[in-house]
Amino acid sequence: MKKILTLALTFCAFIVVMACGSNEPEVDGTTGATEQPGSDEGTAKGKMLVIYFSRADENWQVGYVERGNTAIMVDYIKELADVDVFEIVPVVAYPAVYDECTAYVTEEINENRRPAYKDDITNLADYETIFIGGPIWWGRPPMLFRTFFEKHPELDGKTIIPFGTHGGSGVGSYATLIKEYYPNATVLESLGISGSNIRNVSSKTTVENWLKKLGVDKQSTGIRNVQTKAANNGVSYTLNGMRSNGQRGIQIRNGNKYIKQ
Repeated sequence: MKKILTLALTFCAFIVVMACGSNEPEVDGTTGATEQPGSDEGTAKGKMLVIYFSRADENWQVGYVERGNTAIMVDYIKELADVDVFEIVPVVAYPAVYDECTAYVTEEINENRRPAYKDDITNLADYETIFIGGPIWWGRPPMLFRTFFEKHPELDGKTIIPFGTHGGSGVGSYATLIKEYYPNATVLESLGISGSNIRNVSSKTTVENWLKKLGVDKQSTGIRNVQTKAANNGVSYTLNGMRSNGQRGIQIRNGNKYIKQ
């Protein structure tokens, strides 16, 4: 009887381990990318903003860089989608040397600090979808984000998309922190990419595929300032400053503009 009970408990433990493992985000072997489903369903919509923090200087497995890992990821998003950008810049810069920075960040976490940042954004009401991202330190966002979130309760109710760069932890607890501060926000699928791989072409492709799944790409978000005027035998269009011959038009679906061929 005792032997049967032991075998039964072992089998149950195996099932639990397998179940937990199945919930782990899949890691891309080339880019170190991890995509995690959001707590809500849907796609990005309306006017979009990227809010981010990035640290340059010495990074793990990267060395000294003039532009931080997360800033490179933001560059891809800017190139591939029609977004505005706001960078969170700390008043006191993080130490340039990696080991000194890790010690400093550890103190920040242990002391539950709220680091101050320069300037601020005042028009969050203009945006429906907000990308929020930065480095992932010890599986969590920098304390700087708590400072920002506590200053901006108006993000509650927005569509929010977490992203970031990491050294092996994946996107970490960005989504959890966002839901902590903004329980009424719609949080969509997040993306984390290894900082050591973010400058590879494959990482840009990963970002592009992620944006397409979110419904964010130049085709749907890149048409601005559409103007029409009567022509001799029809209507001509100005699309991003380029005139069409009247054979193309604009479709608007769910608040997004599309070129109709």
